[in-house]
Amino acid sequence: MWNNARFINFVANLLTVLALSALAVGGLVWLMQRPVFTIAQVEVHPAEGEALDRVTPTVVRNALIGRLEGNFFTADLESVRHFMEDAPWVSQAAVRRVWPNGLQVTLREHQPLGLWNDDQVLDVNGRAFTANQAEAESPDGDPLPILGGPEGSGKLVRQRLLELSEWVAPLGRSPVRLTLSPRHAWVAELDNGMILDMGRDLANDPVLGGNAAEGRRAVPVQARVQRFVQALPAIEQHLGRPVMYADLRYPNGFALRLGPPLEPPKKKTSSTTKP
Repeated sequence: MWNNARFINFVANLLTVLALSALAVGGLVWLMQRPVFTIAQVEVHPAEGEALDRVTPTVVRNALIGRLEGNFFTADLESVRHFMEDAPWVSQAAVRRVWPNGLQVTLREHQPLGLWNDDQVLDVNGRAFTANQAEAESPDGDPLPILGGPEGSGKLVRQRLLELSEWVAPLGRSPVRLTLSPRHAWVAELDNGMILDMGRDLANDPVLGGNAAEGRRAVPVQARVQRFVQALPAIEQHLGRPVMYADLRYPNGFALRLGPPLEPPKKKTSSTTKP
């Protein structure tokens, strides 16, 4: 075998290739470890068409620089993305490398819909996230509604808030508080202090099972609220007192608690001038 020139040449060429490959790999590893590739710059941008109102790019940049491991080639971008999405007010993050020693982070913020339970905020997609509730406000600067419900019920509460806003719009009112109890009973407060005890929505609640016999016999919450909204102006005008609490859990009516008598409209005094 060792007298075979072709075999000896093959072995020699193979060893040469292996040696050159080892040198190339070693040189590449050496090059990748040079300080010039250490992450030194982090660019933070909002997603296209959006703005960063509550996330400060400087704070994000300093936080990342202090915890990044590896360099331009070895930094774990997935770990950076998860770190950013765990930060308050960050809904979504995307990370890419910027040659030769930088990262670009693109962020999308949560858009708040309301305060959620004791220490969270609910966004417009029905996702609950942990953040300072004092930083949450609507785009027009008004206080956000106070929302509450069992864990995992954010999307259901979001949907009911939007529906209720439409149902009470004919009264010129809007909900400022909406809660869903562990038994899936709904209670709302309007911006004039009126409480609506709407009970359970057996007919439409996906958790309670809308196909059950009891659910088919039940009057949907929407029908009960709209019936009350339609009757309320005539009730208050007839009684001369505002409704402060309405129990809408009855299938054929509602129970009311009234406030103090309404003040009669002041009569205009006409003045006469002598010629």
